[in-house]
Amino acid sequence: MTSDRDCLIQAHSLSCDRGGRRVLTLPQLSLARGAGLWLRGRNGSGKTTLLRTLAGLSAPAGGTLTRHDRAQWLYVGHTLAIKDELSVAENLECLAELGALDTRPRGVQGALVRWQLWERRDQPARRLSQGLRRRVSLARLDLAAGRHLWLLDEPFDALDDEGQALLTVALMRHQVRRGGWILSSHQGLPGELQGVQTLWLDAKGTA
Repeated sequence: MTSDRDCLIQAHSLSCDRGGRRVLTLPQLSLARGAGLWLRGRNGSGKTTLLRTLAGLSAPAGGTLTRHDRAQWLYVGHTLAIKDELSVAENLECLAELGALDTRPRGVQGALVRWQLWERRDQPARRLSQGLRRRVSLARLDLAAGRHLWLLDEPFDALDDEGQALLTVALMRHQVRRGGWILSSHQGLPGELQGVQTLWLDAKGTA
């Protein structure tokens, strides 16, 4: 049993609605510090709805949801908030500012370097492939070390092998810092993450 001190988030008898329709009923969910959770299920099973509810962007229709130890969260949705007319660096700075993350030039530069985007920093986003646009969006993770809980909707989508490796390292580094993450993914996770907890949601939105 995970103690409150070691737990980032807990949910009991959680129900979530979308458009006035029940899409998810979840008996229990718990995530400890230093842990990861992989949400699995077909389209329409409620993965995005659950992530948005855990992030506080949608109110639960029923049940209890508790974030322990004032855990701060970061939500990165599947839709990329990338502006075509801005450069790679400008997009990352904008995402960091909107998310109240670290916007210091040294931090932004470090994130661009780690996500292997530094040489493209002045390139307009409209010239990027979908995978590189995803990488720009995910680079904000390096500016969110202080956010204990990461909630990521399909973060591996469109990433090539190099991008997947970079994301895997970021997730593992966050666990070492005693942070935790919950992500959805319709594809298999890299081998380094195969040992994480898995939560299956069926087509009716139940776990």
